[in-house]
Amino acid sequence: MAGTISSLGVGSGIDSNSIVAKLMALEQIPLKMLQARESAFNAKLSIFGQLKSSLSALQTAAKALSDPSKLGGLAATVGNKDILSAKADFFASAGTYSVNVISLATAQRRYSETAYTGGTQFGSGTLTFTVGGEERQVAIGDGASLNDIRAAINGANIGVTASIISGDGGDRLVLTGANTGSGNGFELTVDSTDANLQSLANFNLAHPFNSNAGDAQVEIDGELVTSSSNTLTAALTGVTLTLSQVGTTQVTVARDSSKATEAVNAFVKAFNDVITLIKNNSTFDSATQTGKPLNAESAVRSVMQMLTDARTQTPSSIAGSPFESLASLGISITKDGLLEVDSGKLDSAITSSFGDVQKTLGAFGQSFSDRVEQLIGTNGLVTNRVDGINRSIRMLQDDQERMQLRLDAIEKRYRAQFTALDTLMASLQTTSLFLTQQLASLNNNR
Repeated sequence: MAGTISSLGVGSGIDSNSIVAKLMALEQIPLKMLQARESAFNAKLSIFGQLKSSLSALQTAAKALSDPSKLGGLAATVGNKDILSAKADFFASAGTYSVNVISLATAQRRYSETAYTGGTQFGSGTLTFTVGGEERQVAIGDGASLNDIRAAINGANIGVTASIISGDGGDRLVLTGANTGSGNGFELTVDSTDANLQSLANFNLAHPFNSNAGDAQVEIDGELVTSSSNTLTAALTGVTLTLSQVGTTQVTVARDSSKATEAVNAFVKAFNDVITLIKNNSTFDSATQTGKPLNAESAVRSVMQMLTDARTQTPSSIAGSPFESLASLGISITKDGLLEVDSGKLDSAITSSFGDVQKTLGAFGQSFSDRVEQLIGTNGLVTNRVDGINRSIRMLQDDQERMQLRLDAIEKRYRAQFTALDTLMASLQTTSLFLTQQLASLNNNR
């Protein structure tokens, strides 16, 4: 009798492996269909993710339209930028101002009277700094070097910083007030029996780079302004002046229409990006009878309708105003469904009535932002569709796992059946050979 068959087809001579492979290929057709569906859903998920991202960018651009501070920009220009720089915010007022910088705010700086040799050591003691009327102490240990003293002062965070200049004559300690302004000067006293440490309180008052703590003084249209800082934020409402040097110049604050134009162009680009993404992924190929991922998606049709409504419906807050539509500002729709900007018309509207333009852009910006929120918010239409696709993918993956287990069992059964066939065929062949040999023996014995 034949033994166990270890390789399909050995006993029968049939290519059983090929047969099993072809049978399993037929059995796997439903699995491949599930895999194809999962692949299609993954393609949809990817595109819907891109759509959600594009809609988020559109919402950001729409919110910029509804933010007056990003539309009603004022720009400050300076005649002589070496003297100062200026920046205007939303609350500034248009105008031209004469600015005379009489003096800059300074921090106190002092140089030690003694220039110490590199190996100088200092005894223990306490450095007492009086900064802005408050005493602050720094303890110095015995045997400290000048570098150790510098580090101790800086580490104490007392409103005075220390540095060392190493010149040909030796090392000189430099003390500088952390803040400018006449109220931020400092004094130093030393409590120690060590002569070297005591000498730190003696300053070289003749040093050419000494400076006293002083306030900035500026005349704006003849009005004196005193500041402890070289950055003035309250002298002109809505304008920040940063002083650089003494001198006189003009500061002009005027409306900057470029901010509104930039916001409009950014909004138009974001809108067009959404529409282009949808159109490029919604086509249907009649020859291959296949559609792009967004083809026949009802959610996408809703997106298009909501964006159309936001564009064409006049917000109630601007009913009766000079500009009741985006088209009246030069923002019109093309035959391809995209927005385009007539720069000349927009500039003319901004020049003639900026306040009305600002109001209209704000109303439409809010309308678009609200509608996009209905699409991509927590319970938004697109968000829910993405969640639904993810659920479908998970269900398909579960179906595939169950299908694969079934296919494994089927293949195991096929192989068991062909193994049994091989065993039977081997047994029959052995019996046939035995009978043939017996018959031959009988014929030989006659």
